[in-house]
Amino acid sequence: MSPDSSTHKVPARDKPTVLVVDDDSKNLLAIESVLNGPSYRLIKAQTGAEALMALMNGDFAAIVLDVQMPDMSGIELAKMIKLKRRTQHIPIIFLTAHYREDEHAVIGYDVGAVDYLTKPINPAVLRSKVNVFVDLFGKTRDLAEMNSTRQAAEEALRIANMELAARNEALEREAEERERRIRAESAQAEAEEANAAKDRFLAMLSHELRTPLSPIVHAVTLLEEIECPPAISEHIATIRRNVRLEARLIDDLLDLARIRNGKLRLELHPVDVHEALRQAMKICQPEFAARRIRIVERLEAPDPHVRGDFARLQQVFWNLLTNAAKFSPEDSTIEVCTFATEPDSRITIEVSDQGIGILSEKLDRIFDAFEQGARPSQAGLGLGLAICKALVEMHSGAIGAHSDGPNRGAKFIVRLPGAVPSGQPNGESRHEISPPAGLRLLVVEDHPDTLGTLTRLLTRRGYIVRTAACIAESLEVAREYEFDLLISDIGLPDGRGTELLEQLIALYGRRPLAIAMSGFGMEDDVERSQQAGFSEHLTKPVEFSALQQAIARLAPSMADKS
Repeated sequence: MSPDSSTHKVPARDKPTVLVVDDDSKNLLAIESVLNGPSYRLIKAQTGAEALMALMNGDFAAIVLDVQMPDMSGIELAKMIKLKRRTQHIPIIFLTAHYREDEHAVIGYDVGAVDYLTKPINPAVLRSKVNVFVDLFGKTRDLAEMNSTRQAAEEALRIANMELAARNEALEREAEERERRIRAESAQAEAEEANAAKDRFLAMLSHELRTPLSPIVHAVTLLEEIECPPAISEHIATIRRNVRLEARLIDDLLDLARIRNGKLRLELHPVDVHEALRQAMKICQPEFAARRIRIVERLEAPDPHVRGDFARLQQVFWNLLTNAAKFSPEDSTIEVCTFATEPDSRITIEVSDQGIGILSEKLDRIFDAFEQGARPSQAGLGLGLAICKALVEMHSGAIGAHSDGPNRGAKFIVRLPGAVPSGQPNGESRHEISPPAGLRLLVVEDHPDTLGTLTRLLTRRGYIVRTAACIAESLEVAREYEFDLLISDIGLPDGRGTELLEQLIALYGRRPLAIAMSGFGMEDDVERSQQAGFSEHLTKPVEFSALQQAIARLAPSMADKS
């Protein structure tokens, strides 16, 4: 009998009560909409403490309990409920989003759960199971009120349990059959859609995080052109260095997807490993200083050059250093060593700490994605070491970890093949191409700070710049301003930059030269902008030197059309 199919109204004070516990208010509202009805009352709680307080103040027919909660897990709460005589017989239905975790299900049943449902919950199944317990609670209460004999109560309970077991068995058979059918029909499609949804989410998140970095990069470029005291110049360099690193960290959100799809590319040049290590240590220095962590450098490799991607190797070293600091006590030491190994001339880099160490059973899984080591609450998403492993292996190297056990520190070892240095260290080009001045530009950007700083930079280089913040405004400008080059954001308030380019083609009867700027930097995003007609695609935050080089590459085409 569902709550909303009752044939008579029950006075509120006599209604059975069901306790629903979930830390997510949206989930509570969803469960309430499924179970809400006249036959019983719902009491909601968002924490274990609230749930225990509610249990002290009333009797409950059943408890619907989420497994994952911040203050105490559903498993811990269930144990406390079962320890108290007053509440130990209340049926508990566990809810979880992780339906493959059989180990959690076994634990749940061990602490007294009567069922274990996975999210998203089938409303009919949840209502049916709760109704059984409400019916059972009502029958038991009615029998107690009528002073029924113990034998009658036990018989009623036996019958109710048989009904519950039969109904559960039927529902489980139905659910298993449905799950087998769905898996057989669409397992591959579901997996592909899940991956696509995750990639879309990561791309959108990356875009939103990148956008505010662009005006910072442009403002730093403007400040660098002003003659400043050395101390100020040093601070400006620090801002630029850390904005670049922030952009790289945002890329971590996309790196696993790129790695999984085989689309992560390296820009290989001779790299000085010692310089990459020093840059990573310099970036980490404020964190070390705040926790009074000392760095001991033993950079003894005689020829520390490898063929690699400087930014990616710096990313590896930064991850290892921040990981060491994260799990180290204050006033401790982190040691960074390099040395050469023979006969294969490999360079070995070791980062050792005096922290909490790594459990032996975790060592084999420490580089797996989402593996959080010894302290999950402090270990973030568990992506850093997984990305490190992939990047090191893409450099034809190897990475490993060693620990003597809890509270005995940890050591991470990276081995890379050596290379002969060249005249251009670290693969970084120092030469900035200067396009011809006087070019007429139409710059379309809806982020005011980005538009303002970028316009000032372009104007100072001698360009003639007109600006717009949306497609409609851009078309108005284009009708009375003949520009040489379009520089446009992809995400605009009234459409996409690709749509703007299509409308400009229709307006002029030809395709204008165009550079796309976007926080969306996945390979598919670049391909779509190129297919729409953009000659260049720059991912935010855009270094002004990179924009200058892109304009210079298109300058000959502009000259041909003039």
